[in-house]
Amino acid sequence: MSLVKTLTQVSTLLKTASIQKRTLATAIETAPKVLPNTIQAFLRNFKTNEPTALIELDTSVFGQPIRRDILHRVVVWQRDNMRQGTHSTKTRSEVRGTSRKLAPQKGRGKARMGDGKAPQFRGGGIAFGPHPRDHGTSLPRKVQELGLRVALSAKYAQDQLLVVESLQDVFKGEKPKTRDLDAILKTNYCDERLLIVLDSCNPMVELTARNLPNCEVIHVEETNVLDLLTYDKLVIEKDAIETLEEALKVDL
Repeated sequence: MSLVKTLTQVSTLLKTASIQKRTLATAIETAPKVLPNTIQAFLRNFKTNEPTALIELDTSVFGQPIRRDILHRVVVWQRDNMRQGTHSTKTRSEVRGTSRKLAPQKGRGKARMGDGKAPQFRGGGIAFGPHPRDHGTSLPRKVQELGLRVALSAKYAQDQLLVVESLQDVFKGEKPKTRDLDAILKTNYCDERLLIVLDSCNPMVELTARNLPNCEVIHVEETNVLDLLTYDKLVIEKDAIETLEEALKVDL
């Protein structure tokens, strides 16, 4: 009997010890990870591409995790709405031709035939062909804004985001010439495809870049995911950064 009591007491102690371990393990609270609200980037001189200062970027706009599914949804939505939808074919009631029956219904030992505008004949109408319509689709605004944040974050993560001072003074006092801007791009930007985002209207930069195949100039309100993914690098003014942050900033 003493041996049985001893074994019972040992098993009871082991059970209580395991219960205590579990309670201790669950009682430990891990401290929440605090992410910084800002990240740093170089402020560059556009003509030389040399860094001149450091600026702070909002993490909620330029530090989002890369979501390929969101980028895919936004690009498909943009390309759907870009389609003209003007394709058109003529049905058998619209093509030119006679409505006379081509052969008698019976007596020939062959298949029945109607008029020459039937789809199976050459020059006849098209059955189930395309007609003008709207290919546009809808996408929630929150997904559109998230797509912009993810695309901007991807540019920052891949070191393809170049923040520059205002481009209003780039060709100040000079006659704008395309060859001057082309020389700057080939010398300092390795002749890569550039997307330049302006905060305000700048006719001199827009005119000089108009004939360059590897350079596109848009205003900050025209910023979209498809252009951000199409071009190799994003050159954006400091004021345009502030405008984007005001429009896309969210509380983390």
